[in-house]
Amino acid sequence: MPRVSQAEAEKTRQKIIEVAFDIIMNEGFENFTFSKVTKRVGITRSGINAHFKLKSDLLAELTPLFSAIISKPLTFSSPEVFFTSWVYAIHNNNEFIKAIVNAEPVIPKSSALSGLLDKIKGDSKEVECCIYMSIGYAVMNLPNAETLNATRTDDTKSSDR
Repeated sequence: MPRVSQAEAEKTRQKIIEVAFDIIMNEGFENFTFSKVTKRVGITRSGINAHFKLKSDLLAELTPLFSAIISKPLTFSSPEVFFTSWVYAIHNNNEFIKAIVNAEPVIPKSSALSGLLDKIKGDSKEVECCIYMSIGYAVMNLPNAETLNATRTDDTKSSDR
């Protein structure tokens, strides 16, 4: 069997990352399997394993992608400004919503919390209070993954008609 070039291998690796990201972002983590990735990329399971031995290795590659989407609409200059940008993103940015709802298995809560504590400028107690207030706001105003995925399923069914 001929060996693939380094450029081809890197292209395949990137395609695996893109497909995994798309599945988690648009279908939810519960629908993310190596089998689904292999079908979409057009490779075998051993083809994925050549690049990622474990699912956690692939998820580590997705962390910066989710972080970028989540951070993009947010402003970190003060707790008040952060909260305002958070609320606005929840009500106006579908990509942000999908990332927040589906990122938990990719970005552990403890990492997300410490990342926000480091990014938001201001008094540490005010920042911590703001983060918890933002989390509470998200809990009350974001759809959960099941609701989001049910909507996706309904959208898919209606677009198939």
